[in-house]
Amino acid sequence: MHPLSDEYDESKDQILVSEARAGSREAIEALARAHERFINNIALRMVREPHDAADLTQEILLKMLTNLSKFENKSSFRSWLYRMAVNHLISATRRKSETEVHSFEDWGDFLNKVYAEEEMSPEEQLARDAEIRAVRDRCMTATLLCLDRKQRIVFILGSIFNVSSTIAAEILDISPENFRKQLSRAKADLFQFMEANCGLINPRNSCRCYKKTKGFIREGKVDVLTQQFFPKVTETIHSVAGRKNEELDALMEGKYLSLLGRSNITKRISPKSF
Repeated sequence: MHPLSDEYDESKDQILVSEARAGSREAIEALARAHERFINNIALRMVREPHDAADLTQEILLKMLTNLSKFENKSSFRSWLYRMAVNHLISATRRKSETEVHSFEDWGDFLNKVYAEEEMSPEEQLARDAEIRAVRDRCMTATLLCLDRKQRIVFILGSIFNVSSTIAAEILDISPENFRKQLSRAKADLFQFMEANCGLINPRNSCRCYKKTKGFIREGKVDVLTQQFFPKVTETIHSVAGRKNEELDALMEGKYLSLLGRSNITKRISPKSF
């Protein structure tokens, strides 16, 4: 069960916090382990690069440990911790990936121009399925970077991790209504871009994952990409988001979120090399 589900039981956290504040190293380590993976996956969607996400995760956990004595039980521990995590992710120094994807307009121009004339036969597409999925997932994570940081964290919590508006609002220190409004705006911006550019969403769009993949194969980049996109232990978002909205596929936005939510843990490919 992930720490931001409605059914999450905080009793173990409360015991570990008490023991950690009393000086137990084992409790400190257990508390960090309980939240590290989920914080890392949020950070990964914020900055795209695994090494940057790992650095941010360690910075957040260090903040947690150094400020644990200041936790006064005025809110739940998870709200205290994830508010700290979100604030750190919003205010941290911009990572390189965030300077490489500037806006929806620039990203759309890049996608529409790069390898636009390449083709793959149906047989080639079948044989290169893993590589094509790697390119698709890379594109989805880059598209998230077009949102500003506040929009991005709202979208990540509300749409990718399916955190309820009540819990998300408590973490962001806003009202649930305000959170829902911000989430709606972030979805609208993201889905409008995808509707206008992504061939998976709108067949009238010219952009095709297999065309980009064909170009990468020709340039000798695909082997590197697949090693980065498909490590031996590939952790998807669904392995940490324990609660899935079963009605999602029936919603109009399901076609967008199914792509954005399945992205694997990845390494860096900038627009210059993408």
